[in-house]
Amino acid sequence: MTDHRLDPRVMVEAGWGAGNESQTPDWIPWCREHGELLVAASGPVTTALRLSVLDATGESSVGFLHADPQQICDAQAQLRVWLANEAAEGFAEATPNFSAKKGIWRRQAVLPALAGILIVAGAILDWRVLIVVLFGLGSVSFLISSGYKVMATFLSPVRRFQERRIAGPAGRWRQRSVNPIAGKGGFGENAAAPEEADSLEAAGESIGEDEMPVYSILVPVFHEAAVVASIMRSFLRLDYPREKLDVLILLEEDDVETIQAARAAEPPRWMRLIIVPAGEPRTKPRACNVGLLLCRGEYVVIYDAEDRPEPDQLRKALVSFRHDSGRQGQLACVQASLNFYNPDYNLLTRMFAIEYAQWFDFMLVGLAGTRMPLPLGGTSNHFKRSALVEVGGWDPYNVTEDADLGIRLAASGYRVDVIDSTTWEEATPQLMPWIRQRTRWIKGYLVTAAVNLRRPARWLRHNGGRAAVTMAGLIVGTPANFLLYPVTLAFTLCAWLLGPLVQIRLPHDLLVLGLTNLVVMNVLMIITSGIAAWRRYNWRIGIFAIFLPVYWLLHAAAAWRAAYQLIFDPHRWEKTPHGLDVLPRDVVNAG
Repeated sequence: MTDHRLDPRVMVEAGWGAGNESQTPDWIPWCREHGELLVAASGPVTTALRLSVLDATGESSVGFLHADPQQICDAQAQLRVWLANEAAEGFAEATPNFSAKKGIWRRQAVLPALAGILIVAGAILDWRVLIVVLFGLGSVSFLISSGYKVMATFLSPVRRFQERRIAGPAGRWRQRSVNPIAGKGGFGENAAAPEEADSLEAAGESIGEDEMPVYSILVPVFHEAAVVASIMRSFLRLDYPREKLDVLILLEEDDVETIQAARAAEPPRWMRLIIVPAGEPRTKPRACNVGLLLCRGEYVVIYDAEDRPEPDQLRKALVSFRHDSGRQGQLACVQASLNFYNPDYNLLTRMFAIEYAQWFDFMLVGLAGTRMPLPLGGTSNHFKRSALVEVGGWDPYNVTEDADLGIRLAASGYRVDVIDSTTWEEATPQLMPWIRQRTRWIKGYLVTAAVNLRRPARWLRHNGGRAAVTMAGLIVGTPANFLLYPVTLAFTLCAWLLGPLVQIRLPHDLLVLGLTNLVVMNVLMIITSGIAAWRRYNWRIGIFAIFLPVYWLLHAAAAWRAAYQLIFDPHRWEKTPHGLDVLPRDVVNAG
């Protein structure tokens, strides 16, 4: 054994995972020599052992080395150390300029510091000038961010028409999807017509089961003992051959309660319980990197613990990849819609559902045909595994890893698209968990902008105008809009309602811009979001879009909290608790 050095990468390539660390197996992949896999075994090499090893590793032949049980145990420990380091530091070591590990560069930190100094100086020297400047910045940022989203929304009918024209019946988009907790009443009244609901299913049937590749499903869970069994049961509903599924439940090493709950559920063989080695940063992308190292599929999808994907989603994603022409860049990822099975729980869940309906059903659909970098959601992203590996996987130090990954895929010449399928989630029904979740998202946008714009001129030359529009309108524009939204709203209302009483002397053109934002852009966002929610759910949800201007004040609170964390705690991952609301009825009945 001393002549053969353990190679953890070979162990992983041979299919050795991190799920059986509590046991000492009889054998373990060790290294390769002259192209042949060498396996360390602690007992005699019998015919049964040889056949078992060949079946488990998929090799045509293997060589054997003798090892005692302690050496095999030590090898497992080395594998966990390697996995922990590779998942946490591999991306930063390979591409340090695109890693968020170092946070904001020193020269970038000068800008917010300078802005703070100018604000204080302006308040002392002439507060009226300060108001004009802040009002102007806030109005412009609101116009850019809202204009980007409205533009994308208005492009969605064009995209749907193009899909119908090019693909015919198989390319038709459903008007709505069936909510998993709905019966014939309630949200079920908005169910799709059967011929529309089955359109892409029919396309999926053109691929025989023997032609279907292995599909890996990564499910990072942490403190999810209440729902981990239900997500595993929901995968039984997937319309995909069981022998072609590779489900990895990614469990944190010190989360004993969730590990016990997952084992108690007695998952089938095609579901693997992977113990993510303890380490920092404690983030979802770090766990996903462990899954990427260990998964076997040609395609990879991410689901959260509370997700309930539609049964045919994997088939639809596969059809999209197989039918990709590559004329606008090779397709690397398709995004399914995310919507909520508890939209009418309270006012907060209604507003959250309206926001998601507009984002996934209108905005992303519209952007998909523009060749702009597509902002990914944190779940239900279906990747071509080779492309994901090529761009380095996820950045574990970026708390909005999906936005960062969408930008990097586009920069590498890949394309992201959307599919007409829905994953149902639980909308956070409590205010503070919602604030913490939104803080993390906005902080991640700020980090993504800081990382990509470390050398802005070079970035613009490499990525081009379309990427610049997404960067300005979404990645930078969204946090800037929310940070300045209270200022913009307050000054606009005060200027028009209290103008005769308080002589602030705002320029007339600036007042017109503020009023345009307050009336025109807000009304457009309310109308488009309300229609999206009406189509997705019903009018009883859509009508609450009128409260969006107030809802954005909550975003402002989260944005200022994100700005504080960006300076003092940039890598902090504030987890969103799940299981606060009722589970979907199909999941409850399955139990």
